[in-house]
Amino acid sequence: MGSNFCAGPHVPERVRLLRTVGRWLGVALLLGAAFVVFRWGEAQGFWLGERPAPAANDPYADLQSGPSETAELPDPAPSPALSPRPPLQEAPPTPTAPPLDTAYRVPPPQASAAATEVRFSGPLPASADGWYELGTRAREAGDARKAARAFTQAAALNPSAANWRALADEQVRLGDYAAATRAYDQAAARYRQRGDDVTARALEYLAAPYRQELEVLRIVPQAGPTQPRLARLEPPRGVLLGIHVSAAGVVGAWGQPPRMTEALRPFAVAFRYWKFSASREPALVFPGRFARAARASGQALHLALEPGMPLGDISDEIVRRFGEAARASGVPVFVRFASEMNDPQNAWSRDPALYRRTFARVARILHQEASNVALVWMPMPGDLARIAEYYPGPGAVDWAGLSLYSVPFENGDPARPRLNAHPLTLIDGFYRQYAPRHPVQLSEYASSHRSGAAPGQDFSAFAARQLREVYWGAWLKYPRLKNINWLDLDMHAGDHNGKARERRNDYRLLGVPAKWEAFRAVQESGAFFRSFQQSRCLTCEVPTARPWGARVEAERSLSGALWLVTARPLGGVKLVLDGREIPVEQTLPHRFTLPPLAPGRYELRVLAWDEESRALLDERRPWRVGAGEPGQ
Repeated sequence: MGSNFCAGPHVPERVRLLRTVGRWLGVALLLGAAFVVFRWGEAQGFWLGERPAPAANDPYADLQSGPSETAELPDPAPSPALSPRPPLQEAPPTPTAPPLDTAYRVPPPQASAAATEVRFSGPLPASADGWYELGTRAREAGDARKAARAFTQAAALNPSAANWRALADEQVRLGDYAAATRAYDQAAARYRQRGDDVTARALEYLAAPYRQELEVLRIVPQAGPTQPRLARLEPPRGVLLGIHVSAAGVVGAWGQPPRMTEALRPFAVAFRYWKFSASREPALVFPGRFARAARASGQALHLALEPGMPLGDISDEIVRRFGEAARASGVPVFVRFASEMNDPQNAWSRDPALYRRTFARVARILHQEASNVALVWMPMPGDLARIAEYYPGPGAVDWAGLSLYSVPFENGDPARPRLNAHPLTLIDGFYRQYAPRHPVQLSEYASSHRSGAAPGQDFSAFAARQLREVYWGAWLKYPRLKNINWLDLDMHAGDHNGKARERRNDYRLLGVPAKWEAFRAVQESGAFFRSFQQSRCLTCEVPTARPWGARVEAERSLSGALWLVTARPLGGVKLVLDGREIPVEQTLPHRFTLPPLAPGRYELRVLAWDEESRALLDERRPWRVGAGEPGQ
């Protein structure tokens, strides 16, 4: 019987035929599987061919990964459409674009020697507690590397919140911010599992300054609205620039047409505080002179409308008189009624249900009386669940706003510096929750260059850096954040709202060189509007940020920007395309232009370092240019 299963002349013809067919089917299945794996890997970007050699002047050339990462990989035979690739061309100049500052302010870091291996003397601990004790002794001795190694072992044996927190603190000291934020997140997750949400949020707040972000974005001109239905006074796209205007900002003798001072005219929105009044005197019902000055400059008004009386005393008649005057002004009016309602210091914060009813009633009357009025609901940043208690509903709210300030110290405490804080982390959750329903605005924003907590110290560089992060971040990351109003006030001198001297800050923009220079770059961008009337155009193209995508269209120059947030103040950034350095703006939004590219595979490399030439970030992004492929 065994001979029936051996190959040879005695095997029946039918068996030989079946075996032959089986062999060919097996080969076909193997080839098919290999083809599927290859196409899947190609879609994932695994078959990118040889890694480009670093440029001759690349200061990070000897910081690349070891042989296992840099070894040449076999490249599948390219199709005729993708090979050969001609040399890069020079991008044609753009005569209308403002010149970008691409010169390094701080030289790139030099290669550093490889770190020596961490060694421990004596017998090694067998328990998590033993490793934690060893890490504590190393930390007290000032050896952060040894402490981090010990806390890593402790967390591996016992992934408790305390072990992860200790590891995170040491990673911060070592400058490994990605590892630090991962460890902080692990610690926060453990606290949250135990029901301690307060400590979890505190750890996330502590970790926020160390979260580094890099997004490579394309900048393309686009027209039309960002969503199908626009809210009242919502521009189709772009950001309205606003500024606080004091009484001195409106000039002109009585009887003459009022006008804004020259410095305040290139803004789309002018804002000031106002109060509801039971008076019938027109000058107390509505700021008519202020409205006429704004209208002459093509501006909209933003009125921070405080109740001026208990919420229950605001009658329909008071609201209606205000609405009639607003309609007669003929100017677009943002009405921010009873804002920062989640601040216990405000009298209208005490009864959320009464607040919701009053806001909804005010909104209903103003919507009926004045089509040129938009209602703004503006809490201050805080717990989203608490904020939601005051939300009066989508029918009453046209815009959702926040107040936000960049200050050198938390509550004026020098022991709690905020010099490396990232302000947009405070609005991210609020934006995700309310932007699907409403356009979002920073109803009040400012950065401080003088603090009462550190008299005589100049924080202008900090203030300019925070300004750039807020304004450019709004454009690059939050397409429905469409208005930012600067609170141009010096609250550093005098007694402002009874604040202690340590908590006073100077928020002025005009006349402060570092802040004004940073703001001028914002004003000159086509993504920000200095005229409310111009912002209403539905067919006008506005520079718009989009994800870079894995494939882009061939035969065109590509404009881009980098959303780059680092744990220490940025000293410089370098952009490399396939080994060739590309000029890139050294401050946000880090704009750059790539020349027209032939179809093929490319790699963008982004390197960043701090003001002491210490490396912060080194990331690579593979992508492809395809013939006739639509941009993504």
